[in-house]
Amino acid sequence: MGIQEIKAEIETLPVAERKRLAAFLVSSRHQEFADYQARTASKIDDKNPAIWATLEELDQRLES
Repeated sequence: MGIQEIKAEIETLPVAERKRLAAFLVSSRHQEFADYQARTASKIDDKNPAIWATLEELDQRLES
């Protein structure tokens, strides 16, 4: 199956299934980076509130 056939098949999926596929593709991409999990864990575990983002800041980042 070629990329064009895959794209055509994806276009027929319901929105919920396309969202699941998008999440899967992002997850797969992140697994390509050897240190991704370590970097993410370090950010999650950081106890310094001076570098934390507010919900509003996250919303702004996602909108841009």
